[in-house]
Amino acid sequence: MSTLDIRIGGREFAISCGPGDEERVRALATTIDEYFQPLAPRFSQNLLFACLRAADDVFEKSGVSPGEDPETRQLRERLADVEQERDRLEAALSSATDARGRLERDLRQAREEAAARNDAENKAQAERIATLEERCEELQHQLEDARTQSLPFGDGDGAEMDDDLLPALERFAGLLESCADKLEGRPQSA
Repeated sequence: MSTLDIRIGGREFAISCGPGDEERVRALATTIDEYFQPLAPRFSQNLLFACLRAADDVFEKSGVSPGEDPETRQLRERLADVEQERDRLEAALSSATDARGRLERDLRQAREEAAARNDAENKAQAERIATLEERCEELQHQLEDARTQSLPFGDGDGAEMDDDLLPALERFAGLLESCADKLEGRPQSA
């Protein structure tokens, strides 16, 4: 410990302080003396007021109330920050949950609409296939009838029918069947 002489309000005081703290104690004494100077000449009362004003400035600048632990204040501020962040995150979560609900609803609606369109397209496709199958059967029957009937040209027994006509009609019937298979999505017959 070292002894240090300080001056406040024109009076000298001897104070003990730790080694290396001399400059800090002198600076504190100077600050207290600056608060003391504008006060009336009653020394002890003025010294008390100067110290109170200096202490008040210290607490005000540090943001801590007298008797309050600075660490507790910092923890309280941190808690307020955390609560504010929690509120922000809860609001974001609520917004995201609402958006998810809207997206799920829109997706469900789009799927239902696609299924309805797909059903309508499948029904129309099935109708076209049925029509083509009926037409193919008609042509097949006509071809078979043509084979068994006598043709209006020739001698009446069908023997003198053009050799190219029958294979052409058979190829035509095969093409119609192939078209029907393609429309149904079936593998083509050989």
